[in-house]
Amino acid sequence: MAISRVLSTSLMAATFFGFASAASAEPVRFAWPSAINSGVAPLVFAEKLGLFEREGLELDIVVLTGSGVIVPQLHAGAIDAAYSGLEPAILSHQPNAADLGVFFIYNYIPNSIWELAVREDSDIKSLADLKGKTIGVLALGSSNVLTTKAILQGAGISPDEVSFQAVGVGAAAYEALKSGQIDVLNLFDTAHKRLELAGTPIRLLEMPGNFAGSSHGISVLKSGYAERKDYWTRFGRVLAESNVACQANIEGCIRAYWEAYPELAPTADKESAALETEKKVLEARLAKLLDIPGQYGEFSKGDWTSLVEALELGRLVTDPNVSLDLYYTNELVPAFNDFNKDDIVKLAKEVK
Repeated sequence: MAISRVLSTSLMAATFFGFASAASAEPVRFAWPSAINSGVAPLVFAEKLGLFEREGLELDIVVLTGSGVIVPQLHAGAIDAAYSGLEPAILSHQPNAADLGVFFIYNYIPNSIWELAVREDSDIKSLADLKGKTIGVLALGSSNVLTTKAILQGAGISPDEVSFQAVGVGAAAYEALKSGQIDVLNLFDTAHKRLELAGTPIRLLEMPGNFAGSSHGISVLKSGYAERKDYWTRFGRVLAESNVACQANIEGCIRAYWEAYPELAPTADKESAALETEKKVLEARLAKLLDIPGQYGEFSKGDWTSLVEALELGRLVTDPNVSLDLYYTNELVPAFNDFNKDDIVKLAKEVK
């Protein structure tokens, strides 16, 4: 199991806030569902600013691809929380389904990141044209495969009338689309933005409106949740602060990511161009993270009812009347937002 410990800490921030010592910090073993990319930059930046340390926490990022892998690791105690799609929680409460024993405590991405991208010259113009096509996905166990199947059903296409192929993310996935090995790339916003910036013209297919809400949250085990509310409160508050900080100083945020993962950093002669690319990629993601009607981390009832309706349309949900309380809680949201935004912005802007 790949674990990436983010250890860099800002001495300035530690002095400013007067944090607990790192020796007493509790680890947060946090599952990331794809290869490390600049999507982790806000978390890394929060670590550099000392925001995790202020809450008595230390961040461990664990790369685990797909909900089918993440949920067993939660139950095994190998991880504490996961950035994961919402669909499996809904489906686990359907008749004859096994309850996964997880629910969501933080709305991590309030605006869906999943997209269907085709080459600009493709003859695929709409969802109706996907019959008989091959769709490239991150992994066959990724939660969005369920959503895509529901979208297909809604468009009158049975999932067995298309082929799904795991292509991962990055160069291999992009080459699969460019070479015609797959017809559609069903990844996320930043992956498609990166492909476009690298010079591959693409088009995004129009997605049904009921798939536009939240796509990912922070999932934890229901068992033990009550005893760990303070722990989750501290973690959720850092999540909120991290995005505010990254937006306030996006260049500093990216550089913190490169410092933490030097193997992913550009060479000196390419740094300027790479920085401009990463800024565009990360700005696209931050817009989805921070464009919210309510508080950071808060789910709306509509996030869940719209997704349930969509999955019902796709014939994946047969009982749409399951209590939404089984899927999520907003109990800790006020505490997640108990910080001074101006202080976080000021701290972030002091980093070069």
